[in-house]
Amino acid sequence: MPAETTLRIAVAAFRVQREPACNLAGMLALIPRAAAAGAELVCFPEYSLRPLDAAWVDPTPAIDAIRAACRAAEVWVVFGADGGGPERRLNSLYVIDPAGAIHYRYDKVHLWGREAEIYRAGAPSRVIDVGPARLAVITCWDLAFPRYSADLAKQGADVILCCSYLVDSALDAEPLQALPLVRAFENRVYCVLCEAVTDETLSVSMVCHPLGVRQRIAGEEGLLVADLDLAELKRLRAYYTDPGQGLED
Repeated sequence: MPAETTLRIAVAAFRVQREPACNLAGMLALIPRAAAAGAELVCFPEYSLRPLDAAWVDPTPAIDAIRAACRAAEVWVVFGADGGGPERRLNSLYVIDPAGAIHYRYDKVHLWGREAEIYRAGAPSRVIDVGPARLAVITCWDLAFPRYSADLAKQGADVILCCSYLVDSALDAEPLQALPLVRAFENRVYCVLCEAVTDETLSVSMVCHPLGVRQRIAGEEGLLVADLDLAELKRLRAYYTDPGQGLED
């Protein structure tokens, strides 16, 4: 079992398909598997239930099934799905607690490309408590904005979890893969990228400690299980804090 200052997470490098029923079935199979590995938090990519589509489909039945799976496995789960409604659609991340309640919903702020034609931007993310950790969730292109992550770190985030579906990455695949480690180092947090596996996405997931990439999977499905030692963050924050030359300056 993880120590009281450690959060064990399971990052699902998950193949997101066009058929919502296939995606839901895959998620419902992975949740108990991650729980059996001792994970306290299981994360899935942006658009977990269904890729970007101009047609509105009510996600409530699928969300209810995931909530039931959280109750059964007694784990936290983060996943991407539509939010809002047909007249005001939002690209949302749902945070479900071990009792099966919707603890928090984050609506993506920095929309990419065609998303702006379908979705409205949401409000800035905030920090929530998950087990021993203070967690902030962001979505995909949000990670490209350094001040956005810095603001969450200043609010007390220990872990920044970015759930993504990174399309159009042929041009910028190298910097996109560098961003999680950069955000982890400059903010002295863990930064986790949970990316969809498809033929059109970057398909790289990773767990980053401030001093390096601890786990990574590319181009294939898999489950990264990692222990995030929060005490290490305190030591690093003390080491790198300089009243005259802080990293945030």
